[in-house]
Amino acid sequence: MLFPGAARIAKVVELDSIGSTFDAVDERAAHLTTWATLDQRAGRGRLGREWVSPAGKCLSATVLVHTRRMRDDAIAWMPLAAGLALADALDTLVGDRAGIKWPNDVLIEGRKIAGVLCERRKHAVAVGFGVNLTLERDELPTPQATSLTLEGAEGTAPVLADAVLWHMLRSLDALLPALGGEGLHAAVAASLTTIGREVRVELPDGELLGTAVGLGSAGELQVACGDEIVDVRAGDVIHVR
Repeated sequence: MLFPGAARIAKVVELDSIGSTFDAVDERAAHLTTWATLDQRAGRGRLGREWVSPAGKCLSATVLVHTRRMRDDAIAWMPLAAGLALADALDTLVGDRAGIKWPNDVLIEGRKIAGVLCERRKHAVAVGFGVNLTLERDELPTPQATSLTLEGAEGTAPVLADAVLWHMLRSLDALLPALGGEGLHAAVAASLTTIGREVRVELPDGELLGTAVGLGSAGELQVACGDEIVDVRAGDVIHVR
């Protein structure tokens, strides 16, 4: 068994290899059922981007979260809640150094180590995420990336993957009842590395330059542009400085 620890929390379907773990999701499965692999060959990120995962060195997983009894405004918080849960999981391995880059990346001291992508299903959300486990510096997809190994975590890829998955599932399960609440809002805002940064937001119809100053009640990023505060609900955010 590749993920013995995580399997104590939820059903974990181990995949030898797959194009994308999203492709394996069965909405009839139990709440928190997880499909996980160390060999994802066609992962996808936000805005149609490819998620590069060298075989045996990265964790790729998708968790099925049932939402039949959740309000839409609560479900809207799922990507940020998943990012917070993943950051919490990584903190257990590298110290309290992980944070969220709005809306779906997890960084360690400015370097991307993980990403989250959520897909709505009929009565569920498929929460997908990928984590760089044992990549060496010359294997990183970009110079701005990092891995657990490079950040000092000890262990083989399977050991690190099981630890991440166990902590992630436990943290996500604990956060779900708080979706949309003030407590989650405060916790996410405290973890956001984007707040206080000068940012460039790439939107479908143009570009927005300003300073990220807060998080709105629906999880939107609030950007100060001169005397105006703009609520950004979707877009690609680049930390300028």
